[in-house]
Order: sequence, then structure tokens, then C-alpha cells
Amino acid sequence: MSATGHTGLKVPNLRVPLMYPMHNKPLAERSVLIVEDDIILSTDLAFLLTEAGCKAVVPTTSNAAVLSAMMHYIVDVAILDVNIQNEWVFPVAKAVEAAGIPFLFLTAYALDSIPAEHRSRPFMQKPHHPGGLIEALVDLIEKNRAPPAANDELRTNKAD
Repeated sequence: MSATGHTGLKVPNLRVPLMYPMHNKPLAERSVLIVEDDIILSTDLAFLLTEAGCKAVVPTTSNAAVLSAMMHYIVDVAILDVNIQNEWVFPVAKAVEAAGIPFLFLTAYALDSIPAEHRSRPFMQKPHHPGGLIEALVDLIEKNRAPPAANDELRTNKAD
């Protein structure tokens, strides 16, 4: 070690390559609610979603936290694990559905663990393919987007 404290060793560049180039952000300006109690997976999802252009990622680790987040944030789409801290997520799925937020299940559980009323929802098994997850979220947003005219009508609707 020199007098300046440098060892002379070169540190490798540990930058992670971007999955999505700066000009191709499929989730640009979107916000995503993550319902996942595994903090490592939740962090990985948040990184992936941010890299895909999300303006906001709202991670939650309990059913109660999801309901609170829904009252404080506007989200475009949600990712739900089936079991959160030993509680089924299905009451939350009903609340998310009632709020008009499209969602998918991302879980290690089998499809038959999901109640019949939710089996038509997009379903991905862990471990998942990151690109496939992004595509599924984009599809959900596109399928559930109100036509521009409907949005304008809602904003300009005046009492007669």
C-alpha cells in the first residue's frame, strides 16, 4: 500500500448492463404495485421495472400494506404473489380488481391454487423470465386502457 492509501489493484467495472436501452422503455411513465414478501425478489422486480421505465414502483410485503398503498398511490398495474406472510392474497386481489387495477399472479404455487374466479388472470410461475414479465405487464396495461375519447368524456362531463 502506498502512502496515499492506494494498493495499486485495479477494481473491475461491476456495472450491470441495461436490459432496456434508454430509448426503449416499455413501461415508461407507468407505476407498478408489487405484492411480494420475499425482499430479494421484490428488490429484483423493482430494479427490473425501473430499468423498463417505471416512474414509480410500490413494493408491499403484507396484505395490509397493499390496501394502504392503494389508498395513497395511483398504480397502473399490479404483480401479486399468492401467499404473503402465510396469508392468501385473494382478498387483496378482489380489492385490486374492484379498484380497476389490472394484475397478474407471479408465484411458486401451481395455477390450481388460485380460486376459479381469478384463474383467467395472467399467471407466471417462479422463477420467471424477466422479459416475459415485462411483456405481460405491457399487455395488461394496453388491454385495460380506456380509449382516449372515454377519458376526455369523463373529464369534461358536466351536470345538465
